[in-house]
Amino acid sequence: MKPVKISVSQLRQGMMIVAPTTSWINAPYVYGKPGLIKSAEEIRHIIASGYTEAYYDPEKSQLTHSEPLHDAQTPLAEELCRARDLYFDAFSYIKNLMQEKKVGAIEVSTLRGFVNEIVHSLHRNFNALLLITTIKKTNDYTYRHSINVAIFSIAFSRFLGLDEDETFNTGMAGLFHDYGKAFVPQQVLNAPRSLSQQETNIIRSHVKRGHDNLKDLPWTNPVILDGILHHHERHDGTGYPHKLAGDEISLHGGIISICDVYDALTSSRVYKNAIPPSQAVKKLFKSSGQAWKPGLAEQFIKLVGIFPVGTVVHLSNDTTGIVCQQDQHAPLKPTVLVIQKKDRPYSPYYLKLAQNEQVSINRVLVSSELASITNSKFYRMLLERSGG
Repeated sequence: MKPVKISVSQLRQGMMIVAPTTSWINAPYVYGKPGLIKSAEEIRHIIASGYTEAYYDPEKSQLTHSEPLHDAQTPLAEELCRARDLYFDAFSYIKNLMQEKKVGAIEVSTLRGFVNEIVHSLHRNFNALLLITTIKKTNDYTYRHSINVAIFSIAFSRFLGLDEDETFNTGMAGLFHDYGKAFVPQQVLNAPRSLSQQETNIIRSHVKRGHDNLKDLPWTNPVILDGILHHHERHDGTGYPHKLAGDEISLHGGIISICDVYDALTSSRVYKNAIPPSQAVKKLFKSSGQAWKPGLAEQFIKLVGIFPVGTVVHLSNDTTGIVCQQDQHAPLKPTVLVIQKKDRPYSPYYLKLAQNEQVSINRVLVSSELASITNSKFYRMLLERSGG
């Protein structure tokens, strides 16, 4: 695995630092002394010395906790506004792109801009965009799903320690993983019933349709194309379109596959109800080693947590709120944005359960219980943009 370039504010004890490939003259602000980071004091010294970036080797590092690398310097409420606008701008563009079945006319610079902005938003505050993905409307599912999978794919790629180029291209693949559905008849795609075998084959053709329509474009590459082509393959060889198995499936295809399944499970469709994110991660775990290579589902669960961001929970103090941040050291005690008390709107406030021994999560609310939350003025203001 290639060394990963990070901000010095992302340095962690146990990281194996490697020398940059460019000379000191060309990269004077990149920390270049190779070796293991042994203390927080060493990190403070690096930052105080004026360095802004460093390269580390994920495979040789000795991190005690696997956690997403992010600065979290921007407050959630501030980043949420930017993330919300980014989400809906990307959604509108992808919707128009797929409805008009654009291929050669795709404005790749615009798409690259969206993917880069997703990367930057996750860097500023890791939780804002993940919270935005909890907008789960039945209509326009395909377009929202494309944005959601891109967001999760980028977040997961960073979590796994992929370099900037791989992360970017995996995000592009996530954005286009269902592009082939633009060429599938809508009456089949959105049928509110069980499909015939012929209709199932038509749906499944979206993988190859997307790949074949994009493969000759100058901006695509093997990471993007394999991510699209492999996202419905399974580790046990029962997937499609080519029944690949094991290491025949690219890592990027596996990343997009697990993000695709997670978002689909937590979304309502015309033919099924959504399940809570906490139930979705249990389903992912049960499919480990069958749908994905051993360990990949477990890594994704470490990323999103036992109570993923966006999970609506009822607390022991008779309040209800939305999980908005994980605590890697206390996975059962995330930060919750409380918005209801005894089923009535309440002045919102953040509650860090890891710092509050008196309050705990009683249970996760299911879809049939969410109407008062998702229809509340505060929730709409928080997660929706006018006209979105």
